[in-house]
Formats: sequence, structure tokens, C-alpha cells
Amino acid sequence: MDDSKFDFDMDPEFSKNFYENIEKVFNDVDSDAKELAAEENTEEKPNLEKKDRNSMEEKLESTPEEKTAATQDIADAHYEEEKIDDELVSINSSLAQQICEELDQRAEENSEKKHSRIPKWVKIPAGVLAGLLLLISFLGLTKPGNKLLMNMGMDLGGKIWAVWTKDFKDDTTVTEDVDYLDEDDLNSDAPEIDPTEIVWPGDAGEGRREEGVYNILLLGEEAIGSGTSRGRTDVIIIATLNTNTKEVKLTSIMRDTFVQIPGFNDNKINSAYEKGGVDLLYDVITRNFNIHLDGCVLVNFESFENIIDALGGLDITLTSGEARYLNSTNYISNPIYRNVREGKQHLNGNQVLGYSRVRKRATITGNNNDYGRTDRHRIILNAIFEKYKTKSKVELASIMLKLLPMIKTDIGEENFELLLNSFMETGAREIQQLRIPADDAFRETKVRKMSVLIPDLEKNVEVLHNFIFEKNRAIEETAEN
Repeated sequence: MDDSKFDFDMDPEFSKNFYENIEKVFNDVDSDAKELAAEENTEEKPNLEKKDRNSMEEKLESTPEEKTAATQDIADAHYEEEKIDDELVSINSSLAQQICEELDQRAEENSEKKHSRIPKWVKIPAGVLAGLLLLISFLGLTKPGNKLLMNMGMDLGGKIWAVWTKDFKDDTTVTEDVDYLDEDDLNSDAPEIDPTEIVWPGDAGEGRREEGVYNILLLGEEAIGSGTSRGRTDVIIIATLNTNTKEVKLTSIMRDTFVQIPGFNDNKINSAYEKGGVDLLYDVITRNFNIHLDGCVLVNFESFENIIDALGGLDITLTSGEARYLNSTNYISNPIYRNVREGKQHLNGNQVLGYSRVRKRATITGNNNDYGRTDRHRIILNAIFEKYKTKSKVELASIMLKLLPMIKTDIGEENFELLLNSFMETGAREIQQLRIPADDAFRETKVRKMSVLIPDLEKNVEVLHNFIFEKNRAIEETAEN
């Protein structure tokens, strides 16, 4: 079955497993929260109660005037406690009402889709969720509670990430080792060369890695007409989180880059995932560019469109050539959205997807063909970053919950929390960008009728490593001196 067309609401088995898993997540987090709260309050609470009791007793043993004042203090304290309790009850009642209304609306939507009553077991996890949210509202009103709430939030985020995202464990199919020829290959007039003349580097092992620097592979999969369980990855980006220099970086690898693929004929890098899954692509990138990868996140084209819509669309600047091209071709698949214009404007998911696939028009950077398209990919990611870098953690968590079911990843719960903390630690206000192969470090030619870019791997490895690690190295050398 094509994952991109999977309907979560219409699959009873998925829903049952999902709610059973999420209930387990909430129960685990609730248990952890109680243990942590007990540890924090064990030492402070008895001493505080004893001190308050002694203070009140001393006041009651004083003069009649002092007794009257002490009695009034006690009454005032009780009154303040009652006011706080009333406020908490009001807050929780409002929150509970919002939750119930949301759940009722969701239930009504599901009922219309399924034309049947919602099973009773669906309502049980909803109650657990409501209870957890009420607990969080209490915790958020106290200083110790805030600390506990942050720990719970990080832990809950990791658990939800692990439960809701898809993984790569089903990607065991190995495809036939054939060359794919597209329109650009057939129209290219570049000279043909013998691939046996290419000198490849040796095995790079696990690839270069440094403490505090994390490299995550971002993939966009085009599975249309692939005829297999996997498609070609026409979007290949290395996202770097450097906690030492407080930087976030994006490196695009052009899809036509000709590389060595262990166990297969040398080919375009975008064919590696289709041939052997994410593990083979890891091997290819490590072997050719000597870089260690810490995880991977993949979305297909349909999920990408839905993700942009879930984010509320993006503000993108189009050239006049891009606008005319998008309005006159099927890159924007829905004809009603072929109404874009030159300049900065708000685009929906269908329009952004069409924009990301354009190759035959120059982008605002001035680049054309696949150079321009990789620029567009980084422009889109930067637009997402700019739009949401000022959002609160609560807003980002709400957005994350919408996106997770559309993501395929091999990043587990613990690594997710590490990477999320690392991203927050960078505090980055902008994204630096690079394209591989670098300028003046490759040649355009044809191999087995395919139009390819043959990189000077020594030069490109140097450029890539300088981009990812050089400032980090400079910091270490300064510290040594």
C-alpha cells in the first residue's frame, strides 16, 4: 500500500493501536511526574509545615490583641487559599470544556466519515489526555511545578515522537539495478564518458564526526511511477546543528551527483534510497563525502503538501518567469491554484510543492536547472524556519502533533530529545546554506546516457567539512592558544 495515501481515520486497526500506545505514553509520563514531584517535595514540605505551625502557635499564645491579629491572619490565609483554589478550578474547568468540545468535534467528524458510532475504547484515552492536561495546568502555576513540567514536556515529546512517527523497518525491498532516464537525460548533449575511468576514494568508515555537531539527513521522496515500495529522493539535504558555534546549517546534495553505490553500479545519488533504503544512502554519503549522519527524516511529495498546509502556508518570493511557468504547467497539480504572481506572496501546500519541483526557470538566486531547484528547497526550509522561530514551545508542540504522522524517521525517543535540546541550545536566528557539488568542483557529462555531475570528491569533501566543522575547529585552536 502507498503510505502517502494512507487514511488514519478510516483504519480501525491503526486507530486501536494508536490509542493503546498513546494511553501507555500518558500513563508512563504521569507515573514519572509523580515520582519526580515526590522527590522534590520530600525534604521541603515537612519543614515548611512545622515552621508555619510553630509560628501560628506562638501568635496564639501572645496577648489578646496579638491573638486577634493572628486569628485574622489565619482567616486571611484561608481566604487567599480559597481564592487560588477557585482560580485553579476555573482554569481547569475552562480547559476541560475546551478539551471536551474539541473531542466532541473530532468524534462528530469521525462519525460522519465512518457512518457509525465511535467505539467506547476511543473515549478512554481522551479521558487520560484530559486528566494529564489538568495536571499540567496545576503544575504550571508553581515554581517547582514549572521545572517538573519542563521535564515532563521533554519526556512526553520524545514518547509522542516515537509513537506517532513511522519508521524504515519495512523498507527491506531491493530494486533491480537499472538506470532511470528522464527528459533532461534524453535532451542533454554533454559528452559521454567511460565510468571505469573515475577514481573513487576508499571506505571512510563511519565518517567524520565531532562532539556537539549533529548531522540529520532530510529527504524528499518522489514515489510516483517508481513501481517499488520506495521512490527516488530528489531532495537530499544535510541539516547540521552545531551547539559549539550556535549555528544551524543546510547542505543540499544535487540529485544528479554521480557517486559510488556499494553493491550496485555507480549512479546518481537520488537512486540510492530506491535501490537499498536509508542504510544504503547512509553508506553512500559516508563513503563519498566522509561525513557521519546521526539520523534521517523523510517525507513524500503528498505528505510535504499536507505539511505545508498544516503549517498554514508559506511566504515565498517568485520571479516573473517562475510565476508564468507555474500558471501554465501542471507543476501546481490543482488548476484552481494556478494563479500565482511575481513577487512575495502567501502560497498553500499545492503551490509550494509545485514551486519546489521547478527546474526550467531561474529562481531569485539567479540559478537555473537543478542548481535553482536545490536553491528552492533551501528557500522553503528557511521560510519555515523564519515563520516559526519566534513561536512559543506550546505553539511548536501543537504544530508538531499535526506533522508527526506524515514523517518517516529512524530517530528514536532519546535521540529526538537530544536533538531538540541541541536545536534549542543553538538559539540560531538564521540558517547558513551550501550546495554540493560546490562551484568549480565538478564536471557535467553523460554516463550510460544519463546526464550527471561528476564531483571532484577531494575538493567537495574539503568544502563540506569546512562548512560544517571549520568554525568549530577555529574555536578549539583559539582555546588551545
